[in-house]
Amino acid sequence: MADVHGLLARVVLVLVVVTAAWSVILVAGRRPIRPALVGGLAWIVVLVAVTGLIGIANAAAAGWPSDPLHIVYGVLSALVLPGAWAIARARPEPRRSVLVLAVASVVQVILVIRLFQTGG
Repeated sequence: MADVHGLLARVVLVLVVVTAAWSVILVAGRRPIRPALVGGLAWIVVLVAVTGLIGIANAAAAGWPSDPLHIVYGVLSALVLPGAWAIARARPEPRRSVLVLAVASVVQVILVIRLFQTGG
């Protein structure tokens, strides 16, 4: 089960790096959000949730991670993109929505890297 958790974590890392770069490019080019980017962000939310559930099952079977911050970063990682999407949808200007999602994507990259560092 730990192997599946680790594999999904690597997939999430690749996906968050790609979507963060993509959203930053959109912000730099002053372009509106693209539906494919929204789909990528939705996949990240789903994969983070599945990875977290597998991590919880693994913790129940094999014990908690050595660093409790791993759990904190996991919870934050599961909440940052849905929260950013809620904020971005309330923005009247599409460019501001892209900026909110770009910042959230960069934060997501940082959180996923920290998850790797604290995962033990």
